[in-house]
Amino acid sequence: MKKFFALTLCLFASVLLFAQPQGKPNDEQRKKDWERLQAEKIAFITQELDLTPEEAQVFWPVYNQCWKEVLASHKATREAFADIRGKQAEGLTDKEMEKKLDAYIQASTRSNQVLADWYPKFKQVLPIRKVAKLYQAEEAFQQRMINNLRKHPQHPSK
Repeated sequence: MKKFFALTLCLFASVLLFAQPQGKPNDEQRKKDWERLQAEKIAFITQELDLTPEEAQVFWPVYNQCWKEVLASHKATREAFADIRGKQAEGLTDKEMEKKLDAYIQASTRSNQVLADWYPKFKQVLPIRKVAKLYQAEEAFQQRMINNLRKHPQHPSK
């Protein structure tokens, strides 16, 4: 029953994701898209890990805290990258550029380290095979989203 619910939720979210109006999305639409994407991801991970109710109760709070750190580190990386590109970066001295580039490398390294840092915490709340499935599910979900975007670009260039 749990797998059926997760699959149904996943399919519903996919249909909604691709039934988007064309044009530039506003902030409200982006928020709705983000929430839909997160619901699809939760359904996907739930199905892939086949969590028991007891496991789900302890896993999701840990996962949600990890995901907050992932998002924060990705944001820091994007912001640091913005500092080294574009017109504003052209006016930087070599010393300033080096400092900004060092900040970008540091943020990027931290971003890649977050899931490794959470590995021991996941091992405390899940059996090791389900921890492995979690990392596999994360990769599979990302690949699935990339493939969906390739097949159905939401906002094609004009």
